[in-house]
Amino acid sequence: MKKTDRLSKWKKGEKHPLTFENPMDSDFEEFLEKKKKKDTAEKKNIFSSNFELMKMTRELVFDIKDGIPVFHYICAMLDTKELELSYHHLLDSVIEGDKDDIEKEIINTLGLATALEVPVYPNNQKVEKELSNYYQKLIKNGFTAPDEKGNPVKLVPVNSKKTDDFNIDNFSKTDLTKFWSPTDLLILKEVVKEEFLKLNNAHRTLTMLEIAIEELENLLDTSKRNENSLQVCITQNPILLGLDYSKIIPKHKLGSEFEVDYALEKYNGLIDLMEIESSNLNIFTKQGNPTSYLVHAEQQVIDWLDWVEKNNSYARKGLEGLISPKGFVIIGRSSSLTEKTKASLIRRNKAFNGIISILTYDDVLIKAKHLRNILRKDKN
Repeated sequence: MKKTDRLSKWKKGEKHPLTFENPMDSDFEEFLEKKKKKDTAEKKNIFSSNFELMKMTRELVFDIKDGIPVFHYICAMLDTKELELSYHHLLDSVIEGDKDDIEKEIINTLGLATALEVPVYPNNQKVEKELSNYYQKLIKNGFTAPDEKGNPVKLVPVNSKKTDDFNIDNFSKTDLTKFWSPTDLLILKEVVKEEFLKLNNAHRTLTMLEIAIEELENLLDTSKRNENSLQVCITQNPILLGLDYSKIIPKHKLGSEFEVDYALEKYNGLIDLMEIESSNLNIFTKQGNPTSYLVHAEQQVIDWLDWVEKNNSYARKGLEGLISPKGFVIIGRSSSLTEKTKASLIRRNKAFNGIISILTYDDVLIKAKHLRNILRKDKN
């Protein structure tokens, strides 16, 4: 496809029809009368088709009046006394019908305006979102227009934007020789607003995460049992568990039999369960066997999962997403592990086949610091 620059559009010398006011003399009136007769003979009328009307339109203004969409046509007019070209609010196109008919007519009008590079403006901020939604449907699905025989055909304006044109990563590749309408800018406005929101959220998340990491590191620097302090820390800083969970619920009861340290709710509503032990407990003995602390914590989680399976309907009354949860144990420090016991812990996790995962507090810290590094890169 031959590439052209923006300037080449104006080398075609296209002529567009005009409406007139105030004929200046009899000769000009005679000229207009002859032209009118000629147009009538040739069945020409600037209002006979949307295409001819759109060709003479300077801009469209979209509005909603009493719940009914309307396009205001701003068109050129020639003052023959002053010989000045001016622009006037020539007519309104009121879009009526059922919901589907209205949507189709609006999208078709936007499609024709886009094809002819007629800018479409929202009349006020109240209708910006509505106009943007219609325009996005045009970008995605195209519009319909009659062919030479009057049959409706599906069209996509060659100068229409694509969804990828509004991807924030593609902004540096934006082709400014192409027509960018006010409706394009509406979508860009939403994209930029969302991006700023993400940046603000990332900044807040990063700040919270840095504070949480420092607090957890301070709590781990102790020789005393500290599961209560750790539970308070995690409850106040759920970001330490990553972005997998929308919220954490401490001390959730499973009937009258059990109380879990944490029920972890994912963004899809499903629940996982977590048991935390002290960070200074050994995970393995000097001989390489699992300590009673580890076995007890594992058995605790096994009992929870078994209870949920046997009491599923009852369990879901308390938490709807409590369906086949996974279990987690956080215990001890990685520094207490030898190469042999590290391998033993990996084999132990494999044996649980993902149903239960055993993590050290260093694993939690590593994951939190990895997330911190990602957010720092995004911030920069």
